[in-house]
Amino acid sequence: MMVQFSILPISDNRHISEPIAKALKIVHESGLEYKLTPMGTLVKGEWKEVMAVIKKCHEAVRKDYDRVMTHIKIDDVKINEHSFEHKIEAVEEKAGIEFKK
Repeated sequence: MMVQFSILPISDNRHISEPIAKALKIVHESGLEYKLTPMGTLVKGEWKEVMAVIKKCHEAVRKDYDRVMTHIKIDDVKINEHSFEHKIEAVEEKAGIEFKK
C-alpha cells in the first residue's frame, strides 16, 4: 500500500520544519520506502508497518505540542509493485508530456 501523510502541529509558530524533521527521522529509520514532498510524505509498505510508523511520528510530535493534526490518504492496491515515480510516468505517457517535478 502507498500512504501519503502530513503532520501539522497547531501552535503560534509559523515554522514547523523542526517537528517535521523529527517525524521524518522516524520514517527514515523505519527502513520503509518513502519520499518527502513539500506537502507531506509518501510511504510504501504493509498496513501494519506503515500505520505503526505514522503513529510513532504523530506521537513524537504530540509530545511537544498541545494539538497535532495528522492527515492520512491511503492507496491500497492488491498488487502494487510500482514505484512512486511509475504513477507519475503513467500519467505523463498518456498526456504526451513530461510534467515539472
